[in-house]
Amino acid sequence: MAQLAVYVAVRGRLPDEVVSHVGSSGPDGFMSPLKLVAITIGTYLAEAALFGYLLIRRRQTAGQYRLVAACGWGAGLGEGYLLTASFAAHAGLSDPRDLDFPMSVHGPIAIAVCLAGAALGAALAWKADRR
Repeated sequence: MAQLAVYVAVRGRLPDEVVSHVGSSGPDGFMSPLKLVAITIGTYLAEAALFGYLLIRRRQTAGQYRLVAACGWGAGLGEGYLLTASFAAHAGLSDPRDLDFPMSVHGPIAIAVCLAGAALGAALAWKADRR
């Protein structure tokens, strides 16, 4: 839901269309900011339902349980970074060159955020598993 908060904070500064997809040659998909936020939140809810089901079901080993938690947290935070970085560029809050959304810059950062989120998810699952 952080993406909704970011959208609300910068919506007046966003253009009618923002980058919604980046391919190997740069941005190649665009849509309205509100539609992008709605799709992102829908994706998060679907991921939460899937990962929640897998975590609650508990028919896996402790290692598998931590892996599912790590994947869920990592995916969510990595996706969140990319959307927030895109909105910041479009709202003029970051380097104007970011409007080209260079994946050579944002890709490694998103991967680092994803890995940090995965570590957090695994640690939280480990702590919960120790109770």
